Amino acid sequence: MTGLADALDLSLEVGELVQLSGGHTTRTIDHMGRMAAALGAQESHSAISSVNVAMTVSAYGERLTAGRHAHTLGINFATLTQVKRLVTDTEAHGLTASQVRARLTLIRNGGRVYPPWLVMLTLGGSTAAFAALFHAHAMAVLLALLGGWAGGWMRHLAVGRRLQPFVSVTSAAFVSALIVAGGGHLLGLSEADVTPALAASTLFLVPGVPLLNGTADLLTTHYLNGVVKLAMSAVIIASAAMGLTVAAALAGALP
Repeated sequence: MTGLADALDLSLEVGELVQLSGGHTTRTIDHMGRMAAALGAQESHSAISSVNVAMTVSAYGERLTAGRHAHTLGINFATLTQVKRLVTDTEAHGLTASQVRARLTLIRNGGRVYPPWLVMLTLGGSTAAFAALFHAHAMAVLLALLGGWAGGWMRHLAVGRRLQPFVSVTSAAFVSALIVAGGGHLLGLSEADVTPALAASTLFLVPGVPLLNGTADLLTTHYLNGVVKLAMSAVIIASAAMGLTVAAALAGALP
């Protein structure tokens, strides 16, 4: 039988990975509780905040409590899927603590599903697609492609340096919008030709997952976590707006 300490430690790691990868609070609690039960805990209670996961497990008169700090929130659906499969496999096949730990190590240390250059190219393509959808000029669509690509790289590099979202999002929006607005000015495009591409230039920064998770937390009575995620979304949106505004102002000041 798996020791209670192992059950607690592995359940916390599951919760930490879900929290760090963009899972909402109910999903985090569900996966932690199922893993604890599958590893031998008779009872478990989880406490999830925006930056911490904590859990109490008990079995045969023994009770243990521990927590982990999970402060760098991100989005990784591949990790979420792998953790869900691990929890299901542990329940179905009775995996041992060592087997679960080995799988968690592989999940945590696994490489990216797609290389960064491909992700950035896709971001540029999506930005260009929105610009075309908004009936931007053909040259403005190409500028949107370049702007989305460069802005994606800017955010990737800023996040890699662990800069705050305010800095990373503002700088990414600034780079993307400046390429579109400044490029349109230098090419002699009219405001009507460039404006749709400029509007599309920061759409890749829209915090869709935090907005959905915040709403889900509110609807499942995890009010504090929901408010935190919605507040973080508001900061991201405001940062993108600031970067776009500054870039447009600079482009408008060009001779």
